[in-house]
Amino acid sequence: MKKSFWRRLSISREVRIGIVAAVLLALGSLALAFHYLAAGIVLVLIAAAIIAGFWFWVVRRARLPKNAVVMLHLGGEIHEDSQHAPLLQMLRGAQAPSLHHLRYALEAIADDPGVRAVVVQVGGLQAGLATAHELHRLLAAVRARGKRVIAVIAADSPSIRDYLAACGAGEVVANPDVMFTMLGVAMGNPFLRDALEKAGVRAQTLQWKEYKGAGEMLSRDSMSQAVRESLDAIIADWLDTMTHAVAQARGMSEERARELLSGGFMSAQTALGARLIDRAGYIEDIRAELDPGGQRKCFVNLNAYLRHTVYRRERGPRPAIALIFGAGPVITGEPPMSGEFISGESTSEMFERASRSDNVRAVVFRVNSPGGSAVGSDLVWRSVREAQGRGKPVVVSMGDVAGSGGYYVAMGADAIVAEPTTITGSIGVVFAKFDLSAMLSKVGVRFDFAKSGASGDALSISRGLSDDELSQMNAAIGEVYGNFTAKVAEGRRLSPEDAESLAKGRVWSGIAARDRGLVDDLGGLARAIEIARERAHIPPGQPHQIVTFSPPQRFSLRMLASQFSAAPEWGGADLFARVVGVPRTWAPAMLRLLVRGGAMLLCPWLG
Repeated sequence: MKKSFWRRLSISREVRIGIVAAVLLALGSLALAFHYLAAGIVLVLIAAAIIAGFWFWVVRRARLPKNAVVMLHLGGEIHEDSQHAPLLQMLRGAQAPSLHHLRYALEAIADDPGVRAVVVQVGGLQAGLATAHELHRLLAAVRARGKRVIAVIAADSPSIRDYLAACGAGEVVANPDVMFTMLGVAMGNPFLRDALEKAGVRAQTLQWKEYKGAGEMLSRDSMSQAVRESLDAIIADWLDTMTHAVAQARGMSEERARELLSGGFMSAQTALGARLIDRAGYIEDIRAELDPGGQRKCFVNLNAYLRHTVYRRERGPRPAIALIFGAGPVITGEPPMSGEFISGESTSEMFERASRSDNVRAVVFRVNSPGGSAVGSDLVWRSVREAQGRGKPVVVSMGDVAGSGGYYVAMGADAIVAEPTTITGSIGVVFAKFDLSAMLSKVGVRFDFAKSGASGDALSISRGLSDDELSQMNAAIGEVYGNFTAKVAEGRRLSPEDAESLAKGRVWSGIAARDRGLVDDLGGLARAIEIARERAHIPPGQPHQIVTFSPPQRFSLRMLASQFSAAPEWGGADLFARVVGVPRTWAPAMLRLLVRGGAMLLCPWLG
């Protein structure tokens, strides 16, 4: 990919605008001098319009008020990155901030002399523990640079994730009527076998191997001992991580923090007495304290601050690090109308575009996925290898979950960074097949097939698989499992025996995965970018730029309708999300995977 003319000149936007305006003014002056009045006036007006437009739409909008206070809101679903095309964003109105934008803004605020304080409203955070922990660290980093950071908790029943994010601030304020739910952590799934049987649905499942719990909710009525063993270990690691973070933030012993994190239901006054918060109050109190005159001119929202930061920081030629997001279940083929997913095909395209760009020195792949399609996962794994073959190091940053297919897409990278509370591993395969014949027969539905062989209707909903067919399927998914573990051994430089001991479908926390060699380091996206700089041999102190590669936005009336209508697909997926406990935006793709059945690299959402 050739660099543009302006990039080769290595000049700033302001100079480019100035050159264009000066040329137009010069031409306009010449036209006027030779009595071409109309042409001269038009050229001069165009030059003036360019200068005025740049000033009003870029420079002025990027300016901050003196002693600015940045106002942020942490609540609802926090996506890894904005998923909507600009037209859809305009039609739908303001969207919740993405984790990428929050991260970018908070990292900039820490070093911005124009910002004196950050006020964060926290409540109803719908995110995994790893996301909450990263937000905690980002707020703590701003506080460590001498900025005042105030968190205001105003949800009716803030969760332990809300509190973990909020206590990264230097001051924690809670509404007087808040009831904290400090209930510790729990992990699990509903078990649907009896309910399915009562509905006349028979689920047939196979798993490789004993720790692969994704199919248990269909085939059992309680958790297996193997799965409970793996979850107990993750819960212990999660509690240790939260205990350390809260104890350090609130200046208390780890024993006291551990006790409070499982303290149950607490009023704001009880939390104040326990030193979990600094005072009870309201967001209006904070505004009045920071702006005694009541002018409200010092407050800026996230979008305004992002405009300022992009204008201030993103200038001049610098080596680029590509950032590719992979969030949601892994799929192949036609995507669902809504929700988040990792398309094997489009993600491969993004890797190809990034790795073929001359300016890109390395690729950071942000993964937040429970896995899904084996073929889709393999397509992404191959695209990572191809990018490396073009001389571009690939570093993975794991979010809340990167398990099964979510680990598959990551395992070939040059380095993997996970959060301490990331759910990862789950190196295994699960198979599910539904027989709806008993349910449908109750309403008079019968099936009959003309077929070339006895197994012609094996994958239909009209019957279950026979013992011979199950045996064949078990052998086939065993080969998928063997391919998976072999690639783990290759990518992580493990012996086949060590890879097998870490596989068997078992899920691990980020801490345990680091200790066992499944990931390389602990931290967030910033740590992954730091490693990418090192692998790309970018000298310390030399600025870089992050270039986000996104799948092509294919706007259509079908897509538009899905955003505004209660489509059957989304309505069913929404109910499915509530029952199973997956993020709402992942539900359409996850539901499609389960209904389709077959062999899957799927890690259950256990957060």
